[in-house]
Amino acid sequence: MSEQKSISEQWGHDFLRTLYHMTSTVRMYQDNNQIVRTSVESFHKILHELTNDGDISLRLNRGRFHLGGEKIPYRRDAAVVVYNMVDFFSKRSIGSLTFLTSSRDVPPEKIMTLARLLNEAVKHDRHVEWLEEQLTKNDFSWAQIQQLQDEDIIAEGENLEEKKLEKARKNYFQAIEAVKEVANKVSHGTAGVRRIRRLAQNIVDLTKQDAALMIGLTTLKDYDDYTYIHSVNVALLAACLGRHIELSDIVLEHLTICGLFHDLGKVDVPKEILFKQGELTNGEWDTVKKHPVMGVKKILMLNANPSLRSKIILGPFEHHLNLDMTGYPQTLFINNVSLMGKIIHIADVYEAMTSARVYRPKSFMPDEVLKEMWKEAGTSFDTILLKRFIHMMGTYPIGSVVEINNGSFGVVIDYPEETERSLPLIMLLEDDGKGTWQSGKMIYLADQNSLEVKDRLSILRTISPEKFHIHPAEFFLRLK
Repeated sequence: MSEQKSISEQWGHDFLRTLYHMTSTVRMYQDNNQIVRTSVESFHKILHELTNDGDISLRLNRGRFHLGGEKIPYRRDAAVVVYNMVDFFSKRSIGSLTFLTSSRDVPPEKIMTLARLLNEAVKHDRHVEWLEEQLTKNDFSWAQIQQLQDEDIIAEGENLEEKKLEKARKNYFQAIEAVKEVANKVSHGTAGVRRIRRLAQNIVDLTKQDAALMIGLTTLKDYDDYTYIHSVNVALLAACLGRHIELSDIVLEHLTICGLFHDLGKVDVPKEILFKQGELTNGEWDTVKKHPVMGVKKILMLNANPSLRSKIILGPFEHHLNLDMTGYPQTLFINNVSLMGKIIHIADVYEAMTSARVYRPKSFMPDEVLKEMWKEAGTSFDTILLKRFIHMMGTYPIGSVVEINNGSFGVVIDYPEETERSLPLIMLLEDDGKGTWQSGKMIYLADQNSLEVKDRLSILRTISPEKFHIHPAEFFLRLK
């Protein structure tokens, strides 16, 4: 396929996805592993199609990938792949990766070797120069690498606000992949926590810089790997609540790790039970209720110092225990739920109720969830912590889609300088005339207090984002 010919959007995403899976699996497993072989074969098949009529180049330019000279458009279902590959290319200073037509005749074993070289490059000072030397040494004339130029570096880095957004984007999607990686590895032996700790520290830093952005990110809910998305969202909500009650940074780090690992035990729950659409049998429900204990067993298998393991066990173990000690797992050696357990419990229930599940296709509105949770204050939830959580989220929780009394719609972005947290900053939604909604101007309802009552803008109700086919998180990240 010539560089001038049009490359479909699907081809672009498939090429990026298979490249991502190949480099990831090659990094984790040996050459003879079936997962590695399958990922290499999938990439090789797509590469064979794309180079049918000529060379093909994947280029990173201002934080976006271009394949064959055409920008690969943003898609929600591909966001994890895109942001991880941007990070992969950037860390290795790779501006473009070109496959010549001759790559069609290259055996899978050489493609696998190239993937290992791409992974290895990050360990060397002059990444691209080292890669070029290796390509020459291995006689890989069918592949070419170009240096990432200054003007190609992600444009978001040009100011502090955009740097923060880029950091949040990367951290969110990397956290999903990191939790998935730990879950997979610990199921077959052990796993390290260095990457998880680094990501947890980043989350703690971001909650200090912009807690509203972190809360807004938790409205990302529709990816296939729901368990991992849910775990990251719970970690963000827990970290924000911990920041709201002024916990120290080191405690926040441990709390965030608790959130990321709270459902680690679900790896051992059969998928046919986890994703069952109908009602669970008593036996199936008993299996599900074992996951907190199984999670603790997996945490004990982590390659981490005993001190850290001791600080991240209680949260995952207790996250389904209520304040009155009902719930599960039932135990004789715990009389009170720990602070970590109480916080993770609140974050877990809120995140689950505001998400669509296989057994409950419709999610509840965020403000409705807070009202329902408040009914359980003092029995299921710690009253003081739940009160602080509700205050943190706001009357109309950050990330909510709302209808305004002038007929417009918007996304609740923040509650700046507003102690009662009932008058939010709202980003209006604008219909682009093509069936999609874009970000419009900002309005701050607190500013309306200076107007006559009849002229003030106010919120009528919350509305499901599904009605607009949007994800509020996209507006926080300025992807819309």
